[in-house]
Amino acid sequence: MFRFEYGTTNVYALLGFADAEEIPLKAEIVKDMTVCMRAAGMTLSDAAAMLETLQSDLALVLCGKFQDIRADELRGWLARLTPLLW
Repeated sequence: MFRFEYGTTNVYALLGFADAEEIPLKAEIVKDMTVCMRAAGMTLSDAAAMLETLQSDLALVLCGKFQDIRADELRGWLARLTPLLW
């Protein structure tokens, strides 16, 4: 027989991540960045140049490896990409 335990809806908190509250926020920002880049038809190289970051750093962020970057910096990147939708 199965037994269910209910806890927080944030799996990162359950796993003990120090920045558990920020991870879902960062993921949402990165998703929005991806939407902007695709809508504008930007390559990774184009986006990295526009955001003044290394292509390898942007690639890591877009793959979900954003633990070393602050949410505020990601918000700044998104703010630079958002006007491309208009």
